Amino acid sequence: MKYQPPPTSEPQHNFSSTNYTTNKMNRELQLLKSETTVFLDQPPSCLEFCPEIPDHFVVGTYLLSETKTDDGIQQTKTGSVQLWRLDPATSSLSLVQRIALPYAVFDLHFHPRNRDQFAIASSTGCIALFNVSSNSVNETQTQPNIQHIWTKQVHEDPSIPALFLAWTPDNWFSNPSADGFAVTFSDSRTSVFGTVKDTTDADGFDEWGSFEAKQMIEVWYVALAALDQSSSESEKDNDVVPFMYTGNDFGSLHTRRFVGYAEKELDDDEPLAPLLLEHDDRARHHTAGVTAILQMPVPLVDDAPILLTGSYDEGLRVYHATRRGDVLAEESLGGGVWRLQLLNTTENQVSDSAKELHFLVLASCMHAGTRVVRVTRKQEDQASEWSIEVLVEFTEHESMNYASDMWKGPGSKTSNEPKTTSEVLCVSSSFYDRRVCVWKAKV
Repeated sequence: MKYQPPPTSEPQHNFSSTNYTTNKMNRELQLLKSETTVFLDQPPSCLEFCPEIPDHFVVGTYLLSETKTDDGIQQTKTGSVQLWRLDPATSSLSLVQRIALPYAVFDLHFHPRNRDQFAIASSTGCIALFNVSSNSVNETQTQPNIQHIWTKQVHEDPSIPALFLAWTPDNWFSNPSADGFAVTFSDSRTSVFGTVKDTTDADGFDEWGSFEAKQMIEVWYVALAALDQSSSESEKDNDVVPFMYTGNDFGSLHTRRFVGYAEKELDDDEPLAPLLLEHDDRARHHTAGVTAILQMPVPLVDDAPILLTGSYDEGLRVYHATRRGDVLAEESLGGGVWRLQLLNTTENQVSDSAKELHFLVLASCMHAGTRVVRVTRKQEDQASEWSIEVLVEFTEHESMNYASDMWKGPGSKTSNEPKTTSEVLCVSSSFYDRRVCVWKAKV
C-alpha cells in the first residue's frame, strides 16, 4: 500500500489489527487521559525537549495550503518552529515563541553535543540550524528564545523535500574532530554532510558522501551508530565501527557498515570512512515502509547489530541486521510505528546464569496514538530471547501521532542518557487535529 506521510490527505489504512486486539485482551494496559490539551495554529509534525532547558520543548509544524488558480490547484507548504514551556508540577503548557517559516518542517533534532542547538529538515530540501538561549528579563528572570543561525540548501532541487535528519554520534567520522549529519530525501537519496569548522558557519558543511537507491522512493529514516567492538577499555577508542541504517517506503531496510578505526589509518583528507559492506533486506520482513530505526545498546551478535524497527504496517520488531535480516521478536502496536525513543535501560539478575535487560521505549503510532513499550532481552549462558510488551496506551489523539517526547527532569542537563524512572511525563501530538497533549503513566 502506498502511503505518503504527511500531509495531503488522511490515508485509508487496511492493515489487519487481529493480532493487536488478541494481545490487548491478554494483558492489563494503562488507558490514560490527558492532564492538559492544547491546539496549535498549524499541524505539528515533530517535537523534542530542549536538553539545556528541560522544561521547554520545540515543535515543528507543517501546513499545506491549496489555492484555486486558472491553471488548477496550487499547493503551498509553510511551517514554523514553536517554543513551548511545560510546567511539570501542573502539566500546563504555555507558548513562549513562534517563528514563521517559508517552508514546512518534516523533522527536528537537537545536537547531541552542542545541546542548545537544533536543526530542522524542510520541504524545500534545506537544513536550518537554530539556537535556544536564555536572555535576561530582569535580575531574577530569564526568558528562553529561539535564534536562527544558518540555513543550508542540501539538495539542488528545492522541490525535493528533506525527510529526516540524524546528527553523527561521537567517533562516527574517521576524523575525530569532525561533526555533521545525515539527511534523507523523497527521491531516494541519503547524503552525509560534515565539517571540521565551527557549526555557526553553514558554508563550513560539505557533502562528504551521497548514497542513491536504485529506484525513486522516499527514504523515511536514517540512523547512525558508532559501535564498540573492543574487549577492553584500553582498546575502546580504537575499535569503533560506524554504521548507517536507512528505511524506505518499499519496506526495505538498508545497512551500511564503514571501515572502523582499527581497520584503517586515520586520514584527515577522507573524514567519511570507506564502505566495508552494505546490504538491503529487500522488504523481506516489513510489509510497508520502514519509518523508525533504533539502535539497541547491546553488542554485535554474529558481527551484526540488533535494531528496533517501526513500520506503518503497525509492526514493532527486534531486528537482527544480517545480510538477509532476521526478526527476533514482533508485536503489532495497532497503528503505524512512526517514531521510537529509548527512555531508559534497566538490568535484572534473574538467576546465577540468567539476566534480563529491559528497554523502555516511547512509540508514536500514527492513527493509533502513543504507546510505552517494554522490550526485554533475556540472556542465559550464550542464548538470548527477546520479547515485546505494551505497557501504556494514550489514545486521545484524533489523527496522526507523528511526534512524542518525554520530560526528562531537571537532571537531564548533565547527561544525554535516558533516565530510570517509575513514572513518565510525556508530551504527544497529532497532525490533522493540531492537538498537543500532556499525560503521565506509571511504568
